Amino acid sequence: MFMMRLVLSVLGYFGLIVFAYIFWNNVPQRLFGAPLAGIVVDRATGKPIPGAYVSYLWESATDPKGFFGSGGRDICYHAAGTTADAAGRFHVDGWSEWSTYRVTNQDPQALVYAPGYEATTFILHEGSFEPPIPRLRERYALRSFSGTNEQRIKNLFWGFANRGCDYGKESKKSLYPMMRAVYFEIRPLASTPSEHEIAESVAGLTATTALAIDPNGPVQVERERTFIEENLK
Repeated sequence: MFMMRLVLSVLGYFGLIVFAYIFWNNVPQRLFGAPLAGIVVDRATGKPIPGAYVSYLWESATDPKGFFGSGGRDICYHAAGTTADAAGRFHVDGWSEWSTYRVTNQDPQALVYAPGYEATTFILHEGSFEPPIPRLRERYALRSFSGTNEQRIKNLFWGFANRGCDYGKESKKSLYPMMRAVYFEIRPLASTPSEHEIAESVAGLTATTALAIDPNGPVQVERERTFIEENLK
């Protein structure tokens, strides 16, 4: 009898812990980003780069990192893309939303691209995690690109166009102009089978970005293919 009560107590306690864990991971939290603004310039001359693409990705490891000790994963939970004006200046509004994503709210990274320049990622904050703050005097200096077609394709793809923002929902649509421009630069440069595969991969990523396809939803191959045929050919 005592053992039965003990087992039931343990099971009840364990069930309470599981319930609390599930409840905690589904309680919405407010995620937000502060206003961002600045200028994109040529690193050598200091002159502004009109039309440069500036895309911000808010990323974080999921938290908690697993009830039974399994590790979390890094996700992009919000994106904001814009284009520099004739003076090389840009601005991104602040944002706020409620979400069940268990992430650490922090400053984003900036992906900056312009034809003829190295695609570059800028880290806005390094060190311990801190909430986002307004950054209205950013200065992104791009180095002119000098290299082979193969090197250019790698520069545009790895760690840049292949990142995306899978969990950014509707916000990731703002990345479409930059992704489209990158694709149309890569496509004519591709000459080998592997490079053509990269071009096709960028086309697919561009389509999923423009359509804001949910990575946890049903596969939408036909929808992506139709989008590519109508917009990326």
